[in-house]
Amino acid sequence: MVLEEADQQVKLWLQLAHEAYSDRQMLRALHYFQRALDYAQEKGHDLDVALVCRDLGYVCAREGSLDKALVYFDQGLAINGVELSVRTGLMANKASVFVSLGAYRPALELLEESSGLIRSKYRDFSNAPSQLVHSHAAIVQMADDVRKVVDLLDMGVRADRIQVDIKRQEPPWLLKNE
Repeated sequence: MVLEEADQQVKLWLQLAHEAYSDRQMLRALHYFQRALDYAQEKGHDLDVALVCRDLGYVCAREGSLDKALVYFDQGLAINGVELSVRTGLMANKASVFVSLGAYRPALELLEESSGLIRSKYRDFSNAPSQLVHSHAAIVQMADDVRKVVDLLDMGVRADRIQVDIKRQEPPWLLKNE
């Protein structure tokens, strides 16, 4: 009962954070994200911590706080037993930050690992949740784009001569409100 109640509290604060961010109320959004994260950590609910880290890291990255985003993604990825969609979301979001920083090889490694995790659980995707199928498609597309950049770098093209514009998949909670 206590675990369920705590889980509901984290979900409520996440919902409020998502709504505030969608309404472009950044300070309010950060307040609710932080409350959710603090509460989940205090209660020892690692799976909720990973979920909050995925969403908070995404917001930080989108707002240009790349170093903070990496801290949240790494915190979430350090937790074992995280739901597949959350783990792959953390990995893909971290890869996006790496691309923004020009770290294409580590980004490609993360994307390939993320895609591999999904494929290892859902070989033919017939039993996969539709959101995970869409996420996998976006991860594969992003990996293909990053692979092209890595190939150009390997051919000797200078990094400053390569323009990279990777389309990121928006999270479902943001799509509902935009």
